[in-house]
Amino acid sequence: MQLLRQAHPFEYRDHRGVDRLSTVDVWTNPSGERAVLVLRGLPHGDDAEAQARRALLALTHGCLPYLLRPDVRLHVLVLRPQAEGTVKARALVLPLSA
Repeated sequence: MQLLRQAHPFEYRDHRGVDRLSTVDVWTNPSGERAVLVLRGLPHGDDAEAQARRALLALTHGCLPYLLRPDVRLHVLVLRPQAEGTVKARALVLPLSA
């Protein structure tokens, strides 16, 4: 996998109508057939999947069409901070993106 964008900032509107700022790392395999998005800075909790869906929607209409092939197999990972400030990976693969 190769890193296309690291800590790329983007803005999205969450499912409650609040504008949020987050970052994404975009990884692809050499042929560009598969890609992994690593979302950072999303609020977590009971609505984590809804937050990730809205963030992915914003990326789909924003920078992703310029970075990825239209037929890409996309996987989404959401990283959330732990209490002591380290990052713990929480994998979230959205059904429409797998």
